[in-house]
Amino acid sequence: MRFGRKTGLWGAAIGGALALGFLTGRSAADRRTPPKIVGVYGVGGVIGEDGTLWQYMPDQKKWLSIDAAFQRNGDQTRILPLPVAVGNIQFMESWGFLVTKQGDVWHYDLDQNKWENIGPPGDEE
Repeated sequence: MRFGRKTGLWGAAIGGALALGFLTGRSAADRRTPPKIVGVYGVGGVIGEDGTLWQYMPDQKKWLSIDAAFQRNGDQTRILPLPVAVGNIQFMESWGFLVTKQGDVWHYDLDQNKWENIGPPGDEE
């Protein structure tokens, strides 16, 4: 009955986690595994290994994805997903502007709600 014993332990662990969530008022989504932070941008912004941009909201004392942070003001952005893989980002000082390791420059156009590869400086015609 090895299987039954393991199932019993898992059942107890899951039940305990659900009870803790119920008692604290936190949902399963609130208890997700924190992302591995691989960079920062602006004030209060971090980028996770999976490419999600998180913004800390001091007034709420919680983290929101960048798109959820814009939704607070009624803006429907589509910043995520980023236009390139996280491992390909060389510089990112702001949520809407990044440079790749290959020298491509990407800008998020709020009016068009999309990322644009704007090319490097001096690349004008």
